[in-house]
Amino acid sequence: QEETSNCIERKIIEFNADESNCKTGKKVHRYIFQGENVYVFSPGNCGADMMTNVYNEDCVLICSLGGIAGNTTCNEEEFSTNATDETLIWEN
Repeated sequence: QEETSNCIERKIIEFNADESNCKTGKKVHRYIFQGENVYVFSPGNCGADMMTNVYNEDCVLICSLGGIAGNTTCNEEEFSTNATDETLIWEN
């Protein structure tokens, strides 16, 4: 198992404490996307229009998926068909 960067660890703690997300069903997955590790913060299933944020190893937000517009692209590439190596790293 690869180590998760300190900033991602901190972001998971903040994410878990964030009351605007769902109380249950929150998850963080790591993928390889465009040649780097990215972390997908899924807010749970309590709202249909919630955004799923995707961060790189340095905690830079690279895109937000879902939401009202149903966005599926990240850096002008379809995320679901180009992200590989899905690994669940945290869930509440």
